[in-house]
Amino acid sequence: MIHKLYLSTMLLFVLCACTKNEFITYGEKNGLVFKKGKNLTTADSLIFSFVTEAVRGDQDTVWIPIALTGVPQSEDKKFALVIDAKSTAEENKHFKLTETIFPAGKTEMLYPIVMLRAKELEKESRSFKLAIKENESFDVGAASSETYRAINIRVLDQVIKPSWWGGAENYYYGTYSHTKYRFMIDVIGISNFAQVVLSYPQIINYRAAFKAALIEYEIEHGEPLIDNESKQAVTFP
Repeated sequence: MIHKLYLSTMLLFVLCACTKNEFITYGEKNGLVFKKGKNLTTADSLIFSFVTEAVRGDQDTVWIPIALTGVPQSEDKKFALVIDAKSTAEENKHFKLTETIFPAGKTEMLYPIVMLRAKELEKESRSFKLAIKENESFDVGAASSETYRAINIRVLDQVIKPSWWGGAENYYYGTYSHTKYRFMIDVIGISNFAQVVLSYPQIINYRAAFKAALIEYEIEHGEPLIDNESKQAVTFP
């Protein structure tokens, strides 16, 4: 009898403890952090170029993962972002933030930031720092090697030498230059010509298209396409 009474007392204690812990857990605010993934592929920053991304229009969208640190919510809740005052990019001129709603039942979402194509981005880059801000629904989550409380975004309308352009690409396309790379993007409408991405027939066909386009350029302009860096005519092997 005493043994049964002891077990009953211990069971009641455990149930009370669980109920208390659940109450504490659900009573605390969840946290939010930026997370590596989608367009945020490396560390806490990204560079967005309208040319390199082969954007045809005046705007494009980058997708940034935002992760929940805590239990999923039963309803949609607003979260807050803040733009660093030292940012050189201007909201609604170089970029536009969208609605800040974290969906119910989710532990991660893709947050869209609209990048706007301004004329000055052809000559200079602009950047902005975006941070999670505490509000009535969310705290700022803890940072780690793959999660960040703030991210830096640089936007421009110029070519950037891609990391994939190496020995194989030099063999197929010749020495890299900004002028050549911009020309390639304009001709084909894509920006990734890596040997590990394209098939051999694609590479050969694209190279033939570049050569044909150079001939058309020279006929139209009365002179060959000149590389801005080397001051020599752009050529392909």
